[in-house]
Amino acid sequence: MMLKAIGIIGILSFGFQWLTGATERMMVYPFDTTQVSPANAGVPNMREVLFESGGVTLVLWVAKPKAGKATILYFHGNAGNLANRAPRFQTFMDRGFGVVAMAYRGSSGSTGTPSQQDIIKDAVNVYTSMPQLAGDSAVIFYGESLGTGVAVLSAGSKVMSGNAPDAIVLDSPYTSITDVARHAYPQLGSAVNVLQDKWPTKDWIGGLDIPLLVLHGTKDALIPIEMGREVFDLSPAKDKIFHAVKGAGHNNVWQPQAKTALFRFLSRF
Repeated sequence: MMLKAIGIIGILSFGFQWLTGATERMMVYPFDTTQVSPANAGVPNMREVLFESGGVTLVLWVAKPKAGKATILYFHGNAGNLANRAPRFQTFMDRGFGVVAMAYRGSSGSTGTPSQQDIIKDAVNVYTSMPQLAGDSAVIFYGESLGTGVAVLSAGSKVMSGNAPDAIVLDSPYTSITDVARHAYPQLGSAVNVLQDKWPTKDWIGGLDIPLLVLHGTKDALIPIEMGREVFDLSPAKDKIFHAVKGAGHNNVWQPQAKTALFRFLSRF
């Protein structure tokens, strides 16, 4: 449900040069393009918004918060689509939080072709439109797997200088996509450096002095917990919490203990 393993091994027979362009997009952004309405996904209290950004149309799922509650700006992983996250969105809403979930270019009915540069621009555009989308509540970035890089790089964008979100939650963060690829396929060595979209979280987290919660499974085989700890250690935030989810892998971090820590953190804003 979160980050699909980067299928680099499947292109070895074609040569390392195929790591770029369309093949790279297929590996890093294997999104499900299927557009499902919130109602059909089981969250009728959310509404679908078609949001124009940089010449493309993004699909957003939106629910306003209850009085005094924050809104979660949710950046999903690279597997599945928004509909796969419907139970998570419902859990947020059950506790009174608003949700704005952005489908990346090429995902869940959004038009366009995904790239690191364009996804960051889209995320910043959505963030600056939060008052129109969900009101003037506090905004908390929530990044899931691939989305942790989106959350960090968007929050650290120069466009957002002086206008940072109120807090950030990183669910299974990586230091960079190249590090994930190198971990999964060490035989590739320096060849992974040809990836154009590196999502270098470790190079950007140092500019974010905002409250931080990191959730990471102790048995995550795709993004090792050591990467999550490195991201956490690089954060300059004085207000930060690392919650290791015992026994959890990459796709089952939302266990009762993790949700308790998550909502204790969110309820402060």
